[in-house]
Amino acid sequence: MRFRTVFEHSPLGNKIIDNELTIKQVNPAVVAMLGFARAEELVGHKIIEFAHPDYRADWERLQHSLWSHKLPSFALETCLRRQDGSWFWCRVTSVLFQDEAGELGYTTLEDITKRKSLEIKHKQLYDAQETIMHLVAHDLKNPINNIEIIVGLLQGHAGVRGIAPARAQQEVQKLLALAS
Repeated sequence: MRFRTVFEHSPLGNKIIDNELTIKQVNPAVVAMLGFARAEELVGHKIIEFAHPDYRADWERLQHSLWSHKLPSFALETCLRRQDGSWFWCRVTSVLFQDEAGELGYTTLEDITKRKSLEIKHKQLYDAQETIMHLVAHDLKNPINNIEIIVGLLQGHAGVRGIAPARAQQEVQKLLALAS
């Protein structure tokens, strides 16, 4: 009774799957996440049917890790398709448990679309900053190289070496050394 209450009222999506990833039971949160009206519409379907094509391998890895390797739990971040065709990111955590029907998987789904969106925007911002920094470094490199060349030429130039008195020549050489 306790489990059923927690299962049914959790804000996280809860589902029970078999070793073929077939949905045996879902709570209202999963029904809403996937855009269905009733749990019965999902029971009997394989969760992989709702996987984004780029992330189907995540579910196969989950299935293999849990049932073949007998890992006690498995977590991943993946993308699922709603009934209307839109996509959302979710964090999936699965654990194996024994039941009179055999070994089953209890899985929670947490919608992390907002967090993933922020991560993607953060990465885009970071990449843009990196590009700007590379451009700035490149743009500064040429004038600095030019200055170094000019200073090198001046240090060896006869006109600088011929400055009199010697003290004035030493001061000019010090200034040129500072610039190089």
